[in-house]
Amino acid sequence: MIARMARTRAAVLLLYCATALPMVEAAEPAALPASLELTYTLHYGALTVGRVTKTLTRTADGNYQQRSRSQPLGAAKMFTSVEWLEEGQFEVVLGMVRPLSFLEYRVGADKPHRHSARFDWKTQQIFYENWPTIPLPPGTQDQGSILYALMLNPPVPGTPQAINISSGKKLSVYRYLQTGSDTLKTVLGSLKTIVIERPPVDKNGEEFRIWLATERSNLPVRISTQKRGQETVLELESVRGL
Repeated sequence: MIARMARTRAAVLLLYCATALPMVEAAEPAALPASLELTYTLHYGALTVGRVTKTLTRTADGNYQQRSRSQPLGAAKMFTSVEWLEEGQFEVVLGMVRPLSFLEYRVGADKPHRHSARFDWKTQQIFYENWPTIPLPPGTQDQGSILYALMLNPPVPGTPQAINISSGKKLSVYRYLQTGSDTLKTVLGSLKTIVIERPPVDKNGEEFRIWLATERSNLPVRISTQKRGQETVLELESVRGL
């Protein structure tokens, strides 16, 4: 009898705890918009030399298609009419971007330029159009998908991320790290951002820096590259779809 009463009291106590304690819901993973268009003004020092338009579209199969188009502007049009284009597809698996294909080419140039890659995650290989097939390391990105990978999963402070990046021609390992925060004046107003840096791999390498607006789904509002003392900066000009 006593044992039965003890079991009853224990059951009542457990029921009370279950109903009294608040339910903690798991946070939803970050997600990319179904459609996004980002237009940037390209600055070289004090000069405005181009415009870059990046588009992201979710396809019927649930994957994503990304495109990038770089056009010369202003005085730069006196020296070149070449446009650089990128196209790629990727999927998002457990909140992580996995590239499926990448293509970089240019139009208006005398010499052809075409670099492409296909990423086979089942066989863990990268198939290049004009180069030997190589192994596909986990977490690999391409030049186009890395932007969206950083939006979804920026490195945490104090923990650098080593990421393999494919150019459509070769695979290189870069270190990405969060180096601080900043408040920028943008076309969307004053925004709080985190700063992600990629140091150069050698003395002649390119330094990369990106500002992600934390209150706007980590929107990349500024992107800069610096090489041999010369800096180019992409400043966000317009946004559609966010």
